[in-house]
Amino acid sequence: MKQMLFNTDNFYEQFLDYKNNTRTDKSHPFHNLFNKELPNKIRLELEKLHMRNINKIDIKASTGNGRVAECFWIAFLDNRLTTNSTSKKTSTQKGIYLVILFAENGEDFYLTIETGTENLSLSEIKEEADIWRTRLKPELKGNKRLKDFQIGDFYLGKSVRPRKYVASSLVYKKYNIFKFDHHRFIQDIISLNDFFYDFIYEVYLEQDFTPKEEHRKKFKRIIHRDIYKQLREERAKQNEETGRIAEKFVYDMEVERLLAAGQEQLAQDVNWVAETEDGHGFDIKSYYPDGKEKLIEVKGSKLTRQDFQFFLSDQERMVAEEEKEAYVISLVESVGTQNMKIVKEIQNPFGKDNLLLKPTQYSCRIRVD
Repeated sequence: MKQMLFNTDNFYEQFLDYKNNTRTDKSHPFHNLFNKELPNKIRLELEKLHMRNINKIDIKASTGNGRVAECFWIAFLDNRLTTNSTSKKTSTQKGIYLVILFAENGEDFYLTIETGTENLSLSEIKEEADIWRTRLKPELKGNKRLKDFQIGDFYLGKSVRPRKYVASSLVYKKYNIFKFDHHRFIQDIISLNDFFYDFIYEVYLEQDFTPKEEHRKKFKRIIHRDIYKQLREERAKQNEETGRIAEKFVYDMEVERLLAAGQEQLAQDVNWVAETEDGHGFDIKSYYPDGKEKLIEVKGSKLTRQDFQFFLSDQERMVAEEEKEAYVISLVESVGTQNMKIVKEIQNPFGKDNLLLKPTQYSCRIRVD
């Protein structure tokens, strides 16, 4: 028999009884159940299944601070993304994190990705969240990890705090305590968490948007520079793995394409040069069916990309400019999933103004008078 996180009827009855109080009551059975037992059970299940970065995550719950809250929550706080600079403790006030939000009726709850709302008005929260929501919409199409997840608003309660929680939600899935599958719910947490870190590494760390100039200080990233460096290093490792999977995918596609064109010898000559050494300025040496060389630089993403931001090394740029029509940048999305595909091939990227380039480094030397 599968382990249940809690007894549904007992949970609901205790929830309603606890809600009758104006002040939080630490002696009430529900207080211990929600704030300690349930987070501990969830952590145990997630550790059994080796959830990504679980060793970096604090699982905290709240039924209110002094006064009973209208909306209860259980948050998954990565200590690198949500640590308060003053208290040095993880907090839901800033950063970005997964959270389970319980509606005021005690029956409905939501698994969602939230951003911290401290010092932001409801309109400012909506403004920021809308930017992320627009970016995430393509992820809901055909992404099995996000099956049944949605983007939009839902109802937790009528006061300001629950409305802020809803406004800052980026993606969510709704559950009902009398109908949900406990095992499936744990799997959903793992799936959303896995997507969450892909999003952090590929999008969140690269975005430094400011909806309005006057809000610049409020939207400033709160990640300490040492932690930011650590996350960048983790991202680099992930990018290396993603890149190799994408390269293998493009290599196989090139071989299949040439075989389908009846060019068996050219198919045999396709060379995945980056598999054994770096520094060529491209990853795969292939051919067009007419025998012309096709030098392919592969850029991959685990996400579904509309803008598809990627980086080129100086070597890659120079080879692309030298080889012109022979040079192709192959963009692969949803790497590692059944939806993996080449979304675009950019031939002669610097000859047709195909790319919008932004310098990211500068060469410097001391001025000598």
